[in-house]
Amino acid sequence: MLARLGCDTCHLTLAPDDAQRTVERYADRRGPDLFYAGAKYRADWLAAWLADPLPIRPAGITPSDRTRRSPDGDVLESMPTPHPRLESQRIDEVVRALAALEWGRDLLPQAAPVLPSMPRMLAELNFTKFKGCGSCHRVSSDGPPLSGPDLFGAWMRLRPEFLASYIAKPQAWDPVAPMPDYGLTTAEVGKLMEYLRLLSEEEDR
Repeated sequence: MLARLGCDTCHLTLAPDDAQRTVERYADRRGPDLFYAGAKYRADWLAAWLADPLPIRPAGITPSDRTRRSPDGDVLESMPTPHPRLESQRIDEVVRALAALEWGRDLLPQAAPVLPSMPRMLAELNFTKFKGCGSCHRVSSDGPPLSGPDLFGAWMRLRPEFLASYIAKPQAWDPVAPMPDYGLTTAEVGKLMEYLRLLSEEEDR
């Protein structure tokens, strides 16, 4: 199904061998890898996004090609090619096909961390300052940074178990992923996830 629609023109849907997972391959990608889409995405989000594919990475998959540095942070110089909308009658079938791409299921925890109750201001400070996530990821639709995927919709987009696993060990999912492994404890991962959850509440208002 995915090959028939041409998804593999831009996305890797079959897990590569470890030897193929190089910086060069990572840099040459035209779209994010999908071979672990079933472990990564919420099915309801996939269905909504395929019908109306708003950008997740404001500067595309290779932000260095489309941005320049400025004293105020990254500046977008050219827009990435928008993702095509999927015909409504195909959406359910594509979501099922993506959900079947199960590489990485063994990396998921049996249950996501219990999220702590935190004041929003403290959760934001932890995310942007103490952990430095705001250096690469936006938490609103305006301005820099542009180097990582936007996170203001991450809670609705990503499965909690995937978030917990990827935040803790990004290189387990991709050995050359640029996101650092900070050696976070389960409690620290839970605090970052709580901030993403709080952002999703604001998005619903």
